[in-house]
Amino acid sequence: MTNATTKQRSRGLALVAIVGSVFALTLALGMVVGCAPQAAEPKSGEDTPAKEDPMATQVVDWSMESDCVTCHTTEAASMTDAKCPQASAHADLTCVQCHTDEAVLSKTHEGVTLADKPASKATVVTVDAATCQDPACHGTMEEMAAITADNQEFKDEKGKVQNPHDYPSNEQHDTMNPTCTDCHNNHSENLQKDAMMWCAQCHHKGVFQCGTCHELRERAVS
Repeated sequence: MTNATTKQRSRGLALVAIVGSVFALTLALGMVVGCAPQAAEPKSGEDTPAKEDPMATQVVDWSMESDCVTCHTTEAASMTDAKCPQASAHADLTCVQCHTDEAVLSKTHEGVTLADKPASKATVVTVDAATCQDPACHGTMEEMAAITADNQEFKDEKGKVQNPHDYPSNEQHDTMNPTCTDCHNNHSENLQKDAMMWCAQCHHKGVFQCGTCHELRERAVS
């Protein structure tokens, strides 16, 4: 056997040894990884831990200069919605031009966080009737009564038509003293329904004529 042949055989054996070593090392690493503790997969039906909302504790820094649209998206949308004629008629106004009671608004927003859902409807009155009846806006009740003198939409179940801004003076009306916001919810689509709900507190039979539910008695108006 020549020296060249011997060298080739030695190289071949060395290559086989190297390949064998690599294979053995790979196999050993695979066994180690396979035996290592694995993260448990959530079982079917198990809830995954909820992620913490970073806004959950972020208190709203409210002021009269705050952008109401950030939270009150429904009311904001009504201002340009033709189905809400009262709101769209006031679309050129800012919220605080009507919602003027800063003390009540400030108290209402105390402790509110960015994660809280806005109230689905107004829970406090923050629109002063004097704001609506300002000469630059709608004027006095007498002036509004003149405008709605020919109203034919506000009627009871018997067809009696009532001017909504010219109700008669009596003990109940003078005591209750209805204001603009009792009937008008600018962000609502149905003024007629809202107004009738207010009247139904007393006229629960659905008729405006007194004496249809109770016997009439002469009582002094306080």
